[in-house]
Amino acid sequence: MSPLRDIVFLLILIFLIPMSLLRPWLGVLAWSWIAFMAPHMLTWGFARSLPVGMLIGGATLVGFVFTRDRKPLPRTAGVLLLVLFVVDFTLTTVLAMNPYLAWGKWQWVTKALLMSFVAMCLCQDRVRLRWLYLVPALSLGFYGFKGGIWVLLSGGGERVFGPEGTFFGDNNELGLALCMVLPLLLYLSREEPRPWLKVLLRLVFGFSIVGILGTYSRGALLGLLAVAALLVWRSPWRKTAIAVALLLALAITPFLPDKWWGRMDTISVENPDTSVQARLNAWQTALNLAADRPFTGGGFRALWDEYTWRRYFNGEIIKAWDAHSIYFEILSEHGYVGLALYLSIIGTTLISLQRIRKRWRGHPEYGYLANYADMTQLAIYPFLVAGAFLSLAYFDLYLHLLATSFILQVLSQEAAKRLQPPEPGRRRARVLPVRAVRRAPVSARVLRIHRNMRTPNV
Repeated sequence: MSPLRDIVFLLILIFLIPMSLLRPWLGVLAWSWIAFMAPHMLTWGFARSLPVGMLIGGATLVGFVFTRDRKPLPRTAGVLLLVLFVVDFTLTTVLAMNPYLAWGKWQWVTKALLMSFVAMCLCQDRVRLRWLYLVPALSLGFYGFKGGIWVLLSGGGERVFGPEGTFFGDNNELGLALCMVLPLLLYLSREEPRPWLKVLLRLVFGFSIVGILGTYSRGALLGLLAVAALLVWRSPWRKTAIAVALLLALAITPFLPDKWWGRMDTISVENPDTSVQARLNAWQTALNLAADRPFTGGGFRALWDEYTWRRYFNGEIIKAWDAHSIYFEILSEHGYVGLALYLSIIGTTLISLQRIRKRWRGHPEYGYLANYADMTQLAIYPFLVAGAFLSLAYFDLYLHLLATSFILQVLSQEAAKRLQPPEPGRRRARVLPVRAVRRAPVSARVLRIHRNMRTPNV
């Protein structure tokens, strides 16, 4: 294989490292590009093994320490709950049933959350927030566009996967990620002034839908149905959107292969396959574990340990070494306390986004806050639906959307303060004009001359 891709990526990396050091908010975007597109995994040689995340993330953190361009963390209930959740899962890691497995995942989750906190401090304005949405939308949309073309050319006979070694490398993970970026692509295209980028965002949106179907992921299909229903419901042209959605469904359905239909048919409880039965076993094991350790759970990756299964599952183990659900994953790892904190973060975030959406809808200056809150809500919903069947509680894109949600709350508070009328009874200090101050000495001099003229000569 030609090393040209590796060389080009290395040159880009050499440019990004000092840029991240000098402008850490750009480093956050570079980190997002690396995380959500994994461009080094598109190479064929030495670039695949480069510690890209460590280099970009390290430079960004160093720049963050020394920059004056940072602001305090958003003072919101969601941020406080997130900090408490970090404290809680650190405690459960200390008390984990298998510390070796637990500390490995603790490091990974903590690094992802650390960059989310950095993003909250560096991107508290409209332009930077837009880039925080645009980078993951186009980065993951690249694989949706590519996957959609592959499905159309191959007839959908094979599954669509993400790049190896990434958080969305599996077909289920890629399908969920594409479901979550669909609202971002659509809403960003609506306010995009550049025609070429508007067309590109909408093309990626359309091909990503085909790519989601090509993943053969049952969880992603449920997420796609959820986000499609919500997009149609919230569309200002609801009747037209329903008609277009039905026409697209009728046009695509005949071309889906029998293999795809056979895979989707196993969603029903009446016709489960081995993976469905494995999920049911995993959920029962998670409940038994939480009943025994309700406050701490088993720690990170508790269900990765065969000993846990032998202890908490009474029956034949069928191909299951994970929770297969974000809710049962949190329950098994951190107990009911961790689950309560996790659900509280989700609840407060969705409520705050709904308030922002209602507060600024149609506002001539701050209407973008309502649009961003709307699309962020719509991006989180498929995660909650499809995540019920996938072990992706700490999904990178979900953590990224939490950060943007907290930034939106800060911008909404600042906008409300700017529009707040002055308090009654408080008068502004009267400032004399500059020319009045300058005339005072001249008037005094004229007065002295006038007095001298009235004094009689001796």
